[in-house]
Amino acid sequence: MNDELELADKGGWWENRNKDATLILVFVVMLAAKLLTMLLPAKYFYDNNRILGMANEDVGVHAWAGTYIVAANFFKNINVFSFTTMSQWSWFLGLSLTLVVFFMVLRLPEPDMVQTIFLLACIGLLNIYVFNIGKDVIQFLFFMAVYLVLLIPIENSFMKIVLAAVVLYFESKVFRSYYILIAAFVLAIYCILVVFRKIRRIPPAAKIAITVATMYLLVCAMMVVASVLMPDEYQQIMDVRDYSLSGREDDVDSVTIIKNWVGGDNSTNLPLFLLNYLINAVRMMIPFELAVKGVQYLPFFFFQVAVTVYLVHLFGKLDEIEDNTQFLAISIFLGYVLASVLFEPDFGSWVRHEAATFPVLHLLVFSPNQRLSQWKLDVEKIKGRVGRHANTIAREEV
Repeated sequence: MNDELELADKGGWWENRNKDATLILVFVVMLAAKLLTMLLPAKYFYDNNRILGMANEDVGVHAWAGTYIVAANFFKNINVFSFTTMSQWSWFLGLSLTLVVFFMVLRLPEPDMVQTIFLLACIGLLNIYVFNIGKDVIQFLFFMAVYLVLLIPIENSFMKIVLAAVVLYFESKVFRSYYILIAAFVLAIYCILVVFRKIRRIPPAAKIAITVATMYLLVCAMMVVASVLMPDEYQQIMDVRDYSLSGREDDVDSVTIIKNWVGGDNSTNLPLFLLNYLINAVRMMIPFELAVKGVQYLPFFFFQVAVTVYLVHLFGKLDEIEDNTQFLAISIFLGYVLASVLFEPDFGSWVRHEAATFPVLHLLVFSPNQRLSQWKLDVEKIKGRVGRHANTIAREEV
């Protein structure tokens, strides 16, 4: 960790930015995002308006069940200021939770230019889509609880990951039932990464490929076991995507839905389901489809690509990560990703829900080993290995 902290103090203007200026920009971007929210059409806040109506007990709003009731009751119980409009909730939650993010950023090392841009993008997404009356802000609060677990001053990493899984399991009981899958995936991925972390002879590229393949096999094994031991839950997972997309394919407002590329009855054919799962995972992590749907979707495309690039970079450095909090965070975030591929119906909701994981996500990105200067060193190491390999082959040929 000392080498990483020393590295954080090196570099030119591109690598080092004024942290005070970054902290000020957090609130500038919040203000800009809230003003933009007021200009966006109502279709972007369909769920928010329904939950607002339910919380206000508006007889003109049809109350939906499940997580909508949970969310409406939550906001009714915390509404000490008697808010009745979307704007009131938006500004209140924006100011309150952006202040929370501000204190998160305070404890971080100084970000470089690229990290600063990514941070401000997160602030913008959060204040447009998450920090408002709705379900996503509740998800943010649960991930905030996970974040606080990771900061507990105990050395036992396994105990921390178990406690984080308990928080996610609790969420499955009171809010979103599929979070029980995330909790299970988090524990399994932590064990997988611990094993691969100890194997130091595998080249980084091979380690990334093997780790990703192992996680996919984990999903396959989970589905096979569920089909035998939990047939009702298994069928619910098989049906959830078709149910989410029913009636939306011809909706002009649903241009970012994630339709399976390989046709057929995914609800009864497990091999087909798993094939489409793999394809959809790649599509969600590198959403080129968003980039070609219009200029308005490019920010979401670049945001997701940035998350994926940072994640892949960490994969290649698993055995070099000395910050246990970051190692635990990558296990939690990957568990979230694996489960999300099963359920997310469209790219828009995927990016929005992913932004709500910010308390955990930012631990992966805003660290010295993700600075541009560290990336340059990693590239030099790769060039050195390639050069040594080429020299060895040349000597053998001679």
